[in-house]
Amino acid sequence: MGTQSSSTASPSSSMATVAQIAKDLVAHCKTGTKDDTPLWDKHFTPDFVSVEGDGTVYSGREEILAKHKQWNDDSIMHDVAVTGPFVGPSGFSVIFDMDVESRSGRFPRMNMREIADYSVEHGKVVREEFRFDPAMCGG
Repeated sequence: MGTQSSSTASPSSSMATVAQIAKDLVAHCKTGTKDDTPLWDKHFTPDFVSVEGDGTVYSGREEILAKHKQWNDDSIMHDVAVTGPFVGPSGFSVIFDMDVESRSGRFPRMNMREIADYSVEHGKVVREEFRFDPAMCGG
């Protein structure tokens, strides 16, 4: 059996692990709150990037807050189920199944499945990327 080198870096005890961040994110999402800022304060870098399924990129908290506000103002969320997390060494994924409709009529009430991938570096989420079935949006 080989021995582990003393130079092998171990995560700092003050640095959250990927698994802990994933567990906290899922627990947060299951509360149904629309305020993600406490989660972002704890586990996201201030300049994290959010990529929507259509390729639109939002950078930093201000842009992402504006995106969230627009979504929350226009969407009626009837139900959300969260599956996961599915954890790997550099990030994790979560599946969101939503029963949602647009207040403005931009889209009808529908069941929407979205896979969210989160990239973690140095104990913080640096990127979230959402994936969905293109047939949902006419693609």
